[in-house]
Amino acid sequence: MNILLADDDGNFGLTLKRELEEDRHHVHLVPNGVEAVLSFINNPYDFVLLDLRMPRLGGTDALRIIKNINPLVPAITFSGNAGPMDLEESARCGADKCLKKPFNVAQLREDIKNHQAR
Repeated sequence: MNILLADDDGNFGLTLKRELEEDRHHVHLVPNGVEAVLSFINNPYDFVLLDLRMPRLGGTDALRIIKNINPLVPAITFSGNAGPMDLEESARCGADKCLKKPFNVAQLREDIKNHQAR
């Protein structure tokens, strides 16, 4: 599965990338929402993971654009400091789920696996 991962926290992003690559996923890590959208336009991704709070373009706005390009792509957003309004906005923009950092990577793996089975 080709996964687009956008997170401005380099350490967290690299760790999550490595974890998901252990499951034989191809993970492309970008540091902000603008690069996420540009990468999505130019590459076929099966799944999208977006941090809500990133420079240049946040995850919610990036998700809105990505879902306009492909409304069917599954997406999960995450944040270390998202409030209830952020979570609601993320869902309105098409996120299948919004996780609060730190989150259980095993659960994320299960969520990805469930989407893959559909």
